[in-house]
Amino acid sequence: MKTIAVLAVVATLVAVLYSNFPAQAENDLMFTQFISEHGRNFASESEYNMRRSIFNEQLMKVEKHNAKGLSWTVGINQFSDWTDAEYNRLLGLKGSSNANSGLPTASLEQLQDGSIDWRNVDGYVGDVLNQGACGSCWAFSASQALAASWFKKSGEQVEIAESQAVDCDIFSHGCNGGLQENAFIHWMRTGPILSENYPYEPKDRECQEKSIDADLPILPSAFRVDVGDDFLYDALTHQPVSISIRAENDVFRGYTGGIVDGPECGVEIDHAVLLVGYEEDGDYWIVKNSWGNKWGEDGYVRIKRTTGKGVCGINQQNSIPVYENDF
Repeated sequence: MKTIAVLAVVATLVAVLYSNFPAQAENDLMFTQFISEHGRNFASESEYNMRRSIFNEQLMKVEKHNAKGLSWTVGINQFSDWTDAEYNRLLGLKGSSNANSGLPTASLEQLQDGSIDWRNVDGYVGDVLNQGACGSCWAFSASQALAASWFKKSGEQVEIAESQAVDCDIFSHGCNGGLQENAFIHWMRTGPILSENYPYEPKDRECQEKSIDADLPILPSAFRVDVGDDFLYDALTHQPVSISIRAENDVFRGYTGGIVDGPECGVEIDHAVLLVGYEEDGDYWIVKNSWGNKWGEDGYVRIKRTTGKGVCGINQQNSIPVYENDF
């Protein structure tokens, strides 16, 4: 009887072992395809094994989340073999709470009701950009909001140099993070430079303002948006808004589509993006990220509109640069 019992245990173990082979083989094939798609080159076998382990862990998270049938999906993307520390370096929002903002609060009149999508108005929203492995999200958010404000005044579509803010704003920390409001205050003292004259690089450099002339006039004013979804909507009726959200989570890391909703995202803000729209049918915000167009929905994410701090903390710390005040 003992021999039979031992054989039964061995048979069970073998069955389990072989049943796992197809799944692991499939994962390894997916990792090979991932390496090819994203041009990965690993320095050693140990790094390869480490990255494969992270990739497998992300696969498990993807399957677990998508099995829940929630209103958004996650998947494999350019961050699927990154360590948490590498991913978190992208989240460069740094600074005090909105209540301690250096900007005055805007009193914004709501200009319309219903849906808004500034992407449908030529000139307000440019291409999806990629900040690279640099915590410069705050500079991308600020520069794109500033470009929209300049278009509103002049009718000229421009791309503001993110590196001007990254390199020259003494109140922020370059690739180690910053605050959109600090960038606006900088441009209220020094005229903005266009990206073609100050090309972006995802690294900290010496400020080049002394050797490059400003291309646009000094920003006359900028305002913070009061906390709440109604105030954020009012600001959006005027132009795209520089906003802050929570992104240190698997929701954003692996987001592939749908409407992010519920508490899973968190509300402690750490990432800066651009609010470009609101859809009444579905009651969600349309947000432009700066991680390239292969992330999310061609570089965008939809976030459910709610009261309070908002999903992903979206209602809390937002601001708007103003070249032409129509308040």
